[in-house]
Amino acid sequence: MELKFGDKELQVKFNFASLSLWEEKIVDSDGKKQEDSEIFDALFTGLVQKNPRTLVNIINGGLAYLDKDKPTYSEVFDAASDIMGSEGIDKLVQDLMAELTANGFFKGSMKQWINSIERQIKGYDKFFKELKKPAKNAPKEEKERYDNLVQRYNLLKDQSKPLLDEFEKMLKGTGNTL
Repeated sequence: MELKFGDKELQVKFNFASLSLWEEKIVDSDGKKQEDSEIFDALFTGLVQKNPRTLVNIINGGLAYLDKDKPTYSEVFDAASDIMGSEGIDKLVQDLMAELTANGFFKGSMKQWINSIERQIKGYDKFFKELKKPAKNAPKEEKERYDNLVQRYNLLKDQSKPLLDEFEKMLKGTGNTL
């Protein structure tokens, strides 16, 4: 995948430099570095959800191999915006997915991400099986707490399965496998 920066075309490549840049730039709400699994969760989830800021972060990591010659974040943002404007966000996402899976560098991380979401879904199912419904004469607060838990875990489960489905669809579109 190539991006245009002024009169230069730069190749997007993913390697350890990408991971190092993401470790530095993708931090939690307190500004602390995250574990690799949390970084990949943010990147792959954002990719599947077509989050523009995440797409820029992915591209920024794909240019990290250029070291001191890497365009600034602002320049990467502008280049990504140009692509989204001219070719559409779906094309950019498909190109990034193809690049991320082409050389296999992050395939293992993608497999771990998929396995993690599958375990979460199984955990939600187990949670619902073990969750005891309050008795009819239980206090109102206990019933409300139960209803809130059920609602929260249903929402989480409802968000997880479509992520996997969309990821699989995007992966098939690349012709690559994990």
